[in-house]
Amino acid sequence: MIPNPEPRNTGLTARRRGFLKLIAAYIADHLLPRRLVARAVGAHGRVPSKPGNRAIVVTFGGGARYQDTFAPEGWANIPHLTGDLLSQGLFYPIARNEGLTGHFTSSSALITGNWQYVDTFGSEKVTSPTVFEYFRKERALPPEETWVIATNKSFSLIGGSGLRGYGEPYAGNVILPKQLLLEAIQTAVGEKGPGVEDREVFARQMLSALDEGYENYGWQVYNSGRKLSRELRASLSKSLLDYFNDPSVPSSGDELTFFMTKEIMDRVAPSLILVNFWDIDIAHYGSYSLYLQAIRRTDRLVYELWQRVQSLPQYRDRTTMMVIPEVGRDSDIHGNGFANHRSGDDSCRRVWLLALGQGVPKGTGSDRVIRHIDVAPTVAQVLGFKMPDCEGKALLELAI
Repeated sequence: MIPNPEPRNTGLTARRRGFLKLIAAYIADHLLPRRLVARAVGAHGRVPSKPGNRAIVVTFGGGARYQDTFAPEGWANIPHLTGDLLSQGLFYPIARNEGLTGHFTSSSALITGNWQYVDTFGSEKVTSPTVFEYFRKERALPPEETWVIATNKSFSLIGGSGLRGYGEPYAGNVILPKQLLLEAIQTAVGEKGPGVEDREVFARQMLSALDEGYENYGWQVYNSGRKLSRELRASLSKSLLDYFNDPSVPSSGDELTFFMTKEIMDRVAPSLILVNFWDIDIAHYGSYSLYLQAIRRTDRLVYELWQRVQSLPQYRDRTTMMVIPEVGRDSDIHGNGFANHRSGDDSCRRVWLLALGQGVPKGTGSDRVIRHIDVAPTVAQVLGFKMPDCEGKALLELAI
């Protein structure tokens, strides 16, 4: 039996929950939504053509080494992937990242089908259209059909390129759940909140409580390129209540990302979602034990997300989900090894991909070497649209 890898800080958890109860009433009174109604007309007045299939791409964000995951010595860290999901899907043990091994650039390659050579910290838009832009433009779909839910703070510009004919009118919605949480807090304390006499003191206490522990790494947030409508932003705020009132007392940014993803699936049922988990990047702090804990947590959240897919009629039997680390991490011969992903060695570039669901042969594997950039055209194949300027190739082993 694997020991519990996620010990709880009960004092911090109680403090967090206590502060959030002060804003819960505000959120319930002011931000809980009416159910969203899908728009009947898409871009340029055309009638939207929503496909029957769904596609979800999930990244082991922050990067995980093969030796710590699907190599035999790593199986204990991914019991759900190896024990529950592997038999249900198609596994590629070698997926190569031949581009820049930064987080934004690697994830951008996943969604464009082309290697990206932009700022690795996300200050520049991608240089070729994303799957969101191609998909929405070809089928005249509204933004609610395409989503990025990211724990990584640098992903605010990843929803679309700046290219003429694409870009903002066709970009995907990008949600940074921590940013939405901080905005909700600021809104709550900026007005007459329930029982809050000194709102500035409350705000400082609230943010201090949320910053404690290793999660202060990556808490800085930026304005996203796409501004959500007030109704949609309000709709998603309910997941904040779910997050902090869950009986299991979630305690990580990836837990918040998971709850936000569930909320979006329940309320909007989009056709295309990229979920970026991120806790694994704690490896930069040099703690191998926290790095392994984060891998185990991500393994659990991927499994729970797949269970969620099976529980929703809008997704069950029509969804293809692909799980892949955005990057590996350095081997132990390079300094701190797992702590970074800058060497460009094989451990840094070799990851894996597991495909599940509609059109995927069960319990199979392929020794064929694939690439990060093959994910985007495979998504296009699943959803039935074209990506004409794409270096990657669709994974033909998927019988779609």
